[in-house]
Amino acid sequence: MANRYNKSKGTNKTMKDYEESRKRLNTGAKIMALILVASMIVFYVISAGMFLWN
Repeated sequence: MANRYNKSKGTNKTMKDYEESRKRLNTGAKIMALILVASMIVFYVISAGMFLWN
């Protein structure tokens, strides 16, 4: 009962499946990083504009 899940379920993934999931994660991380950088630039421009407006 303690070992509810069979160990063979985890070994069904092949190396190709692992590489594909890693590529998807890397792509998602790059997109999220670009969005973060773009939002930081926009925030900086807006805050600098508000500061210089006064």
